Formats: sequence, structure tokens, C-alpha cells
Amino acid sequence: MAAIKKTLGFGLAGVMALASVAAMAQTGYPNRPIRWIVPSPAGAPIDAIGRKLGELMSARLGASIVIENKPGAGSTIGATEVARAKPDGYTLMLSVGDALISSVVTMKVPYDPHRDFTLISKIAASGPVLIANKSMPAGDLAGAVKEAQAAQVPLAYGSYGPGSYPQLIMESLARQSTVKFIEVPYKGSPPAMTDLLGGQLAFTFTSTSIAAPMIADGKVKAIAVIGDRRSALLPEVQTFAEAGYDAFIFKNKAWVGLSGPAGMSADVVQKLAAAAQQVVRDPEFGKYLENIGFDAVGNTPEEFLKEYREEYSVVPGLIKELGVAAH
Repeated sequence: MAAIKKTLGFGLAGVMALASVAAMAQTGYPNRPIRWIVPSPAGAPIDAIGRKLGELMSARLGASIVIENKPGAGSTIGATEVARAKPDGYTLMLSVGDALISSVVTMKVPYDPHRDFTLISKIAASGPVLIANKSMPAGDLAGAVKEAQAAQVPLAYGSYGPGSYPQLIMESLARQSTVKFIEVPYKGSPPAMTDLLGGQLAFTFTSTSIAAPMIADGKVKAIAVIGDRRSALLPEVQTFAEAGYDAFIFKNKAWVGLSGPAGMSADVVQKLAAAAQQVVRDPEFGKYLENIGFDAVGNTPEEFLKEYREEYSVVPGLIKELGVAAH
């Protein structure tokens, strides 16, 4: 009988049932469709990446990958389903970090991010751009802060719920610049963008690829980008750090990662990670990511875990400092 393999969960050892390992050895993985839970709405940048990545990984794995969008509650609805799934490699999650970092601090969730998931590979990272309604006079971050300071009623921004990166960035900005904003939570970027264009919001965040043509058409204004350098798609737009806001949260890029439930076979994890890395390192996919404002990553499970731990060591403390709470 095959030896029991150690999992690559969040630093905690676990084992697969012998029957599952034996079945996998006999039939090979994968031998049926794989479900990918994407806890973002259809049409969001993460959804687009998931569909492209799934298509290319499917060809390498020899099995179809089916995307299921399950947004809401700071990505925890989809994450909960994955955490409760069988660790057989047929239910995975492609998500941003909220479900595994900020949401578990701001909400009561039925899972432990360190114990209940297996990290497979960080696929890509991106510095989102803060955009403003076209009617705002300001055209940069200093101007936007002045507008907020002068406003009789606090300006509203669209977030993706408690602890989401738009909320952490905007509340950190408010604290450092001594202004007040009104947060309006959404299930994702598309509905927030709709309300920004409709005049219900002053600000929101989106990917640089979505923002670039809208900025060129005069539909929205670019204020600043997250990251340690300017975006290749918006080279004229300054970073938050250039404007004097250089704390970790203003430079930490949003990421997209592939994960699964705890207890997955090491062989399956490595097979999935290898397939993901092959796709991410392919020039065609790299160009696709570049065109939508993302940097290719494609790291190993061990590297993904290390970076996750580094981020988790900072963000929960920031959330508590800001007093962020669920609505």
C-alpha cells in the first residue's frame, strides 16, 4: 500500500486516508472535472483570470475545470465551501487574500485559515488603482485629500466588505490625512464601478486594465496606484508612496492565489502547482496578465505559505488598529 503523504497545509501536518491514496494511485489524478470556487462576481478581474488560467491548466491536467462564482461576505461564502470540501483535489479556490486574511479577523467565520486550507500557488499580483468620479476636481491624491477635507458631508467610497483592501487602504488614508470617508460595501468591483459611474460614489478601486480605457475616455479620474512602482498601463499615475503614503498597506499588492481544503495529498498539490507554474511562466499567459495589469508570480506552495505568513503578520494588527468591524 502506498505510503501516506504529508500535506502542504498551513504548516500543520496531516495525512490522507489510505483508501484515498490507493484510489488515486489506481485511477490517476485528475480523472473527472475539477470545481474552482471563485468568491468574486462574474466579470470581476479575478473571475477573468480564473477562466483563462482554468482553460490553460485544464489542457495540461487533462481534465476540465469548472468555474463557480460564489461572491459575498468578504469572500468567506466561497471559502467556507472549499474548507468543508473533501481534500481530493476536485474542489479548489481561486481567490484574493481577503478570505484567508482580513475577513477572518473582521467576521465570525466557520473555518481557521491556518488549519483548514492548503496553499498551492500564488498566481499573480496587482497594484489596484484608486479612481474617482469624473466630476471630482482633483486629479491626484493630494487633491483628493483636500476635496475630502473640505467636504461638508464625508465622501463615499466603494469597498468589498469589512477588511477588504479598499477599506483598509481608504481608512488608513483617512487616519494619516485626518479626514473621514463613508464606506459603502459591495460584493465586488463591477457593482461598485456601476455606482461610481452613476455618481453614488466618490471613489473606488479597480484593476489598472479596467481603469485605463475609462480614464482615457474621461469617464473616471485616476488618483493613485498601490505598489512600490507605477503601473505600466498607467505610467502617468503616481503611487501612494510617491504622494507620501508609504506604509505597508499602500505598497502591498493584491494577489490571486490557488488553494484547496486541508489534507490534500502532497502528490496532488505538487501536480496542481506544477501545472499552474507552467501556465504562469508561459509567455502568452504572462502577456495576458500584463495586459490586464497583473504581474505573473507562479510560486511554489512553500513560497506561497511564506508570503502568506508575512502578510498575515501585518494585516490583522492593522485591522484592529483601524477598528474595522463587520456591518
